[in-house]
Amino acid sequence: MIIRDLTAAAVTGGRAYAATIAWEDADYPEQQFGFEIHDGAQDAGDPPADAFLAGCYPLACVHAERRLRIEAEPCPMLIEGLYTVHAWWASWGGMPSAAPAIEARRVSADGSSAAPRHGIAFISGGVDSLHLLLRNRRLYRQSDPAYIREALFIHGFDIGKRQREPEEDRFRAAFGRLAPVADETGLRLVACRTTLRQLPSKPGFWTHRHNVGALAAVGHAAARGAAFLLVAGGYHLENPVPMGTHPAVDGLYSSQRVTVVHEGARFRRLDKIRDLANWPTALATLRVCPAATGEEMNCRICEKCLSTRLELLAAGIDETPALGPSLTPLELWEAAVPVPLGHRALRYQDLLAPLRARGYDALCRMLEQKIAIYRRRVTDGLRWPDL
Repeated sequence: MIIRDLTAAAVTGGRAYAATIAWEDADYPEQQFGFEIHDGAQDAGDPPADAFLAGCYPLACVHAERRLRIEAEPCPMLIEGLYTVHAWWASWGGMPSAAPAIEARRVSADGSSAAPRHGIAFISGGVDSLHLLLRNRRLYRQSDPAYIREALFIHGFDIGKRQREPEEDRFRAAFGRLAPVADETGLRLVACRTTLRQLPSKPGFWTHRHNVGALAAVGHAAARGAAFLLVAGGYHLENPVPMGTHPAVDGLYSSQRVTVVHEGARFRRLDKIRDLANWPTALATLRVCPAATGEEMNCRICEKCLSTRLELLAAGIDETPALGPSLTPLELWEAAVPVPLGHRALRYQDLLAPLRARGYDALCRMLEQKIAIYRRRVTDGLRWPDL
């Protein structure tokens, strides 16, 4: 893989960066992709080599490219970190064992910044990102470097990931729904765009390996000066399933300028829901659905929506503006989840005791059946890309 023709330009309301990807071993055509950061900056600066490297190296790995050459000057800390990311993935399985060699025009000797660091996070409206913001406001003073001042909302991940379906109206609506959260917390929302997900991939690779590398790529592009880039982890430390976001891996996407920090691994999903129960604005803002269309941000009947509704029910929250009644009819589960989605099924275990305590025995029996099926699949040795 070769990343070449890196450019930077000012656009209305911000800045844009682009590059061309040329494949050497995989049979794919050349393709241009890039990032847009709508933060009102007047000066685009130089093309962010670290952003392009962090976003593309996972794809070079999965497509067994022998090398990744970038015609720019990335940070040596990031280069070393990416080699270690590959080592983790190879140990988990499902990944070519040889790491693509990273070649650069010149390695940047000074990627650091003398300016004070500032906190940047990603916000989607989901449970993990809202809990990260809640915890951040409890932990840090406004003068602290890790205090989140900006939150990045990204077009091109779950919304607008397909070129044929840009979903502009949905993106604007979802962005607008976050305004009350930003107002209450003094947060600056920054709209970002990337076409990274339109590059060739493999089924399941985004969720199971690539998504945090892509987040880090957008963060490297968006950060002006030194920054803490806070990533909301989605899984408790006891979760044995290796995923794209992982406390051992996320920090390896750091450079000398941008420190990537995995947050929230000590909290179970139900702990996060219980914390958010005391924040009405967050409950009204929740957006967990990957498939909703139209004015509603959540379809309420897909597996992601159903599982979140059950989590709310287990936490004692019977209804929310975002997802409606928390009680989920059993027939919806059979339609939405004929086979449980592995990495989420483990979360259901934590729901059994609180749901039984509330008298929902039929729901618990359904969850136990799905957990048992998933555990058999793990026993059989199934891992990405088979899950």
